[in-house]
Amino acid sequence: MMYNTEQLSLQSAKPPHGFLQRLLTKGQVFPFTKANDTIALSLARETLPSKIKETEGSEKPSFWTEESLDSESLSGWSQLYFLMVGLAKILLILFLPLFYLLIAYALLFGQGEWIEKWEDWSIIAYGLTLYFTLPCLLIWGHYKLVCKGYYFLAPFLKSKPVYSLNRQTGMVTLYKRGNKVRFTHPFIEFDCVLMSAPSPQGHLNYNLMLVHRYQPYSVGVPISNLIGTNERVVEYQRLWNMIQRYMDVSQPMPDLLVLEEARAKDPVTAAHDQQTGRDPRYWRDMSDDTYKKTLAEIAEQQKTSPATGPKINIFADS
Repeated sequence: MMYNTEQLSLQSAKPPHGFLQRLLTKGQVFPFTKANDTIALSLARETLPSKIKETEGSEKPSFWTEESLDSESLSGWSQLYFLMVGLAKILLILFLPLFYLLIAYALLFGQGEWIEKWEDWSIIAYGLTLYFTLPCLLIWGHYKLVCKGYYFLAPFLKSKPVYSLNRQTGMVTLYKRGNKVRFTHPFIEFDCVLMSAPSPQGHLNYNLMLVHRYQPYSVGVPISNLIGTNERVVEYQRLWNMIQRYMDVSQPMPDLLVLEEARAKDPVTAAHDQQTGRDPRYWRDMSDDTYKKTLAEIAEQQKTSPATGPKINIFADS
């Protein structure tokens, strides 16, 4: 059931739910709108043209295409691996050079005969090299090879799906443990709710979720993971506007760098671009500096423009 704001299937009113569902929806509900061109710049800034050029033509699909937006997270093994990589980098850059300098200092300026000192400190240097330096070099070297595209060296680096928003079918899917589907429903059946909670530092953290209107699920679809939890409220409104624009098959997809390669593959978007004469490589052919400057100009423009389009009624009894 595709989401089309020109041919809406009007929905019934929200039924009463239990305590958990009421708690989940206790926040600011963003209405459905006819989405405008506004984009969430915090998301746009995360990808640079130079990065896109590195992956152009790659067999590995983007997380966001003309078909779907697929959010994934790292598996437990992946998290452990990147923790080890981080620790290895810190040891190689900071601590191990310091330890070797201390050993060299002790050999050169320490008390006693040089041969005796060498016998004592060589044992320490050998242990340090064997049990710390070499493993750290192996971990860091492995990481650099994986970064260069040798993914077969790390079969354990598997991501797990979190949710999927499918433009072509209009369906929203949330996954659970074991890559199994927790639920899947039409996009129009979800309310977009912004929840807030104070952090230990005293400022508000936000969570933007799609909450199913008719089923008493205890969880929602966490679309705020696209931009984080520390943005201003208006940025979450822009994100919701952008999500609606993407799911609405009567409109072209949001004009984002990450989606630019997919624009020609979506019929509505391709027709719009041909009609307006949009350069198919507008974003990708920019330098990183020009891209950042263009986003800064858009940020200034969006200060005086509405974060979302005009509200639309999706209910039959309103």
